[in-house]
Amino acid sequence: MSGNTVPQNPQQARRPATARGDALQRVTGYRGDRFEKHRAMRRLAFPLTRWIDVLLLPAFLTYAFCMGWPWVADLWRRVIGFWSVALGAEVSLRADPALLPAFGTVPYAHANAALPTPVQWLCGMAITLVLLFGTRWLTSGRALPLAYGLRLVGLIQASAQAYFYFWPASFPYDAGKSIASLTQASVLVILITPWLYALIYNVLDFGFLRKLLLSATAMAYLVVLVPLQYTLTASSLLHFSVLWYPLVFLLGSIFVQFGTLVALYAWAMSWRPRN
Repeated sequence: MSGNTVPQNPQQARRPATARGDALQRVTGYRGDRFEKHRAMRRLAFPLTRWIDVLLLPAFLTYAFCMGWPWVADLWRRVIGFWSVALGAEVSLRADPALLPAFGTVPYAHANAALPTPVQWLCGMAITLVLLFGTRWLTSGRALPLAYGLRLVGLIQASAQAYFYFWPASFPYDAGKSIASLTQASVLVILITPWLYALIYNVLDFGFLRKLLLSATAMAYLVVLVPLQYTLTASSLLHFSVLWYPLVFLLGSIFVQFGTLVALYAWAMSWRPRN
């Protein structure tokens, strides 16, 4: 009896085993299989060399775009000019001084869109009602996000329908000048693209070449997208009137470009990290 030590509190003897059991439960599922800690809960390793990816890489791409702007502007002139001829001169090529002085001028597509006629207003109202109430059959299963998106479009267009019904003559915007402003804003979007990815992607360990590929691909895609996007916008407003201008301004301009950046970011996040 003197050689055996009996603890005064039996719960103290069971406490280490209980602690080990709690730790084991935190890393195992109910089937006993081990699961890894989610990457959102991990500590981000940030070596000093990664500042090259965060600062120097976007600075290099921004400098390259500024130096290559004359070629980009010439490409936009060619694209808009081609579609101006193909559309029978409905859309014309114009240029305004750039917001950034070193860029010279920014070409854009111009069209003289008019106020909606009664027939155009009625057609827009019919489309609005379909978007608002015809999507009730899509509110189940995988089609539910589509229904919400179409209803958002319907709400925006409903506000435009009400405005052009009561105050059509007081519409303060010119479609041609608005497209010029949106094109100027798109140039700024291209410029901030590498810096945006530097904050949300380059801080991760995906390798220098992948980070360069993501930013360069996104900038190149926007360079091609912008003249096509706003040439289509100008032609659409010309044929269907400025009744659809609020919808184009809110969802069909910069929103589309940032949606492209998000989609490319999601694609790049699917790549396997180096570590």
